[in-house]
Amino acid sequence: MHWLLSVPDAFSLREVIRRSGWLLHPPTHVQALGDRLLRVEHLGGRSTVGLTIYQAPAGLVVQADPHLSGAEVEEASQKVWHMLRLDENIQPFLRAAQSHEALKSVKRVGARLIRGVNLFEHVTVATLAAWDPRGTPQFGRVADLVNRLGFSLPSNPTLHSFPTPERILVGAQSLHDVFGPPVVTRLMGIAQTFATEPAQIDLLVRQRLDARKLAARLTEELSLDALGAGLLMLYLGRYDYIPTDAVAQRRVGEHLLSAAPVSEQEILALFDRWHPFGGLAYWLWDWSKVRTTTTNAAPG
Repeated sequence: MHWLLSVPDAFSLREVIRRSGWLLHPPTHVQALGDRLLRVEHLGGRSTVGLTIYQAPAGLVVQADPHLSGAEVEEASQKVWHMLRLDENIQPFLRAAQSHEALKSVKRVGARLIRGVNLFEHVTVATLAAWDPRGTPQFGRVADLVNRLGFSLPSNPTLHSFPTPERILVGAQSLHDVFGPPVVTRLMGIAQTFATEPAQIDLLVRQRLDARKLAARLTEELSLDALGAGLLMLYLGRYDYIPTDAVAQRRVGEHLLSAAPVSEQEILALFDRWHPFGGLAYWLWDWSKVRTTTTNAAPG
């Protein structure tokens, strides 16, 4: 069966996939020629299905096999909507960014970034992400978790859904086979929070606190490191949060051709002009574009 979802004007799934290559991880997979997604989902607490997502002139097509109930269609639709950020209005940022040398890629592939389908996935992935020397997240541990504890897809048992908090708690012992004790402890803490008090973190996120205050609270509540907190804020759509971690310091220092370590204030000053999209500008910035004496256009 299949159904349609409406999309914002100028939305391009192909562009979203191209833009988000560095953020993709199981249970989301790219299919065909880079213009389709397969998302493995466990719906209604009972059915594991593969959702094939592609764009047609009439909108976004979501295809599932086998037949889903009305409640499962609604759940699947909400998850796809969230994953592709179809409710976000980033047009003001797109219009302004196109004229900036370090953000010109938005003309080719836009600025919409794929994420997971719910808050539990966002937190878990941000916790498990490792970081290469360039500051790019690596999701090998996420794939390990999905393949070990996710529900398998009946039509292709090699593919799995993202595990639920309950699955992680039940499968705690098997996690020690792939993760060290500190990682297992953090995963268990997150799973316990979402299994027993699922509204706790959701209510915190919905308070619309100042971005830096929210990041500090999440770091404390979830035992995140600075890089993980920055990634989580990106997943949450808090584009007003500008990372100031060690990677940001190095990137901005190189960009400003600064011999001395840059301060948090210097990092914020570089991206404050893009408010409330300063964090999005940071993540999409082409760091090969070093500072010049030319004044680049920015939002007024």
